Amino acid sequence: MTGTSSVASYFVGVPGGLVMSMIAFSIVFIVILGLMLVMMAMKHVSAAIEGIGKKSAPAAAGSAPAAPSAPAQAVAVQGDDSELMAVISAAVMAVCGSAARVVSFSAAKAPAASSWKLVGRMQNAEGFQD
Repeated sequence: MTGTSSVASYFVGVPGGLVMSMIAFSIVFIVILGLMLVMMAMKHVSAAIEGIGKKSAPAAAGSAPAAPSAPAQAVAVQGDDSELMAVISAAVMAVCGSAARVVSFSAAKAPAASSWKLVGRMQNAEGFQD
């Protein structure tokens, strides 16, 4: 029975410890490489999913003019929205004081956001909510 060798005989002593360390580190780095490849693939899949919705959106977005981002510029009121104008004016005056005055307003289209980005932002903000 002394003439037979087993696998355990290769992992005895300092050389055996070094061999086990190399095997363990190799497995860890192979798993990390696999996770990196999965993440890169998901990036391309999510970009393709976002691209599907953006191909049909520019035709609809081109028909409505976008509101200017600067608050000092006046924009024409579309329709009779005197109650909405009063609410917006009250909110601006509450924040800025009586020196501010809303002359006119129009609805601004929010930039297109994907559900992937929204979920990412919500997950990043989880620790901030009390």
